[in-house]
Amino acid sequence: MPSVPPPSGSSQPPEAPEPSERPSAPPSRPAHASQAPARAKRPRYLAVALVGALVFGAGCWTEGCSRINYYRGGLDETQTLNSSITNDADRARAEALYQHFVEVADAERGRAFPLSIATFLLGAALLALAARGLAGKTNTRTALVQVVTAQAVVVVLGYFVMSNVRNAELDWGIEQTLYHQRETLTSEQYVRFASMTHNVRRYGVPGWLVVRTLASALIVFALTRPRSREFFEAAGKPVSEG
Repeated sequence: MPSVPPPSGSSQPPEAPEPSERPSAPPSRPAHASQAPARAKRPRYLAVALVGALVFGAGCWTEGCSRINYYRGGLDETQTLNSSITNDADRARAEALYQHFVEVADAERGRAFPLSIATFLLGAALLALAARGLAGKTNTRTALVQVVTAQAVVVVLGYFVMSNVRNAELDWGIEQTLYHQRETLTSEQYVRFASMTHNVRRYGVPGWLVVRTLASALIVFALTRPRSREFFEAAGKPVSEG
């Protein structure tokens, strides 16, 4: 039996079957899984500056503590160095130089003792702030700049104000060292050692002051650089939880 064709008006192409599953959109990341912004990296020059501040702080703290102990009547162990000199004339000369140092130091007590306290306090502050800076703690950069500048001013001031005490101490310290070395070195060795020691005394102390002042300026310069500010500002921002 011949098949009956479908009505012409109703002829339509068969529709494509709908897919049973539509491609799913990539899963959205939960809010709590969002990562916090990366923390600013500490510049290498900043780390070097903080270590330098730590060294200066230790030096100031030690020097100030020693001076305070001396002026408060603590035992001065350096005097025992004179008793170990075997030559009677050299020992007498060392004792005279030491007594001169004591007299000059006592005469300058009114200025030396406050400077010693200031040096001690600045050293302690430098130690604490530099350690906090190395640990990435916030609110340390501005204070470090101020304390580093203050200790540089105190060191320069002490160099000129306390020149009499320093020279008297160096006179005694160098001479008693030379007396000890003369008992153990040959004549040629002693001449070379004495020349080197006097050159160190002449150029070493002012040279160290220049180096220390320039180093303090470089530390302040490093702390005020934009990358240093960014590091400490980033350290103070709260970590986002998403």
